[in-house]
Amino acid sequence: MKELSEKYRLVHQIPTADEYKKIRSSTGWEELDIETIKKGLDSSLFAVSIYFKDKLIGFGRVIGDGAVYFYIQDIIIKPKYQGEGLGRIIMEEIMNYIKIAADNNSFIGLMAAEGVEEFYHKFGFKTRPSSK
Repeated sequence: MKELSEKYRLVHQIPTADEYKKIRSSTGWEELDIETIKKGLDSSLFAVSIYFKDKLIGFGRVIGDGAVYFYIQDIIIKPKYQGEGLGRIIMEEIMNYIKIAADNNSFIGLMAAEGVEEFYHKFGFKTRPSSK
């Protein structure tokens, strides 16, 4: 695993709804209301947050039923901090969690945004054929 620079702090916790809303906004993702965000975050099985000083700059989580289905969601790095390997660190933390929590026959899935599929290939995920 790549070392996290000492200027960053990694924690296995869900950010606040306000922090989540801000990090989503920084990447141009669709806006959600705070109550929807709270409900969604509260249903997370596992989360990884990276902070610079006291500001959330990276995040990822796992959702699902905790037994058969695990979905990787919200791998987000604020644009200013992209390219520093933070996404890889978040994914490594998530994959470590899945190795412990998931059975050999569990389904592990994610839906990658167009253009970033290669990033997930490094973790063993494959692009499904298009239905077009």
